[in-house]
Amino acid sequence: MEHCELVPGRGIRRGDTDIFFGMPRKKLRDTLGWKAGGENMWDDEDEYADATGDEWLRLRFLDDKLCDIEALGGRLTHEGTELLATTMPALRAALKKSGMALEKTEWLSEGHDCLDLQIVVASREDTGDVGEEIAWVITSSDFRVE
Repeated sequence: MEHCELVPGRGIRRGDTDIFFGMPRKKLRDTLGWKAGGENMWDDEDEYADATGDEWLRLRFLDDKLCDIEALGGRLTHEGTELLATTMPALRAALKKSGMALEKTEWLSEGHDCLDLQIVVASREDTGDVGEEIAWVITSSDFRVE
């Protein structure tokens, strides 16, 4: 299972590997072992699977520079708080304990914003499925809430 640490406003870190906004697509592909022929819907996206073949990460690029990171599987934490491999009620409680909150998103069409961490989080229920488990966490170089 992949484990990454959120670095708010910059991207994520997997071990010693930075996956930060503005990084060149080729460098990330080489570093993360991208394999051509996936089911990418868009030319500006690269999808990655973990060692067992489960969806792990989707990266989006603008002018071949990383602009969006979508964590789809594994673990994503910030200062000990699990952001992905958890449920919405557990995440709300953990964020509240740290003085943060989730609010209905103003940035995307579904999910909840955590302004302090510059992320959008969606549960399975938010995405039209059933369940309180987190479906994905997105962070972006363009994350802005007015």
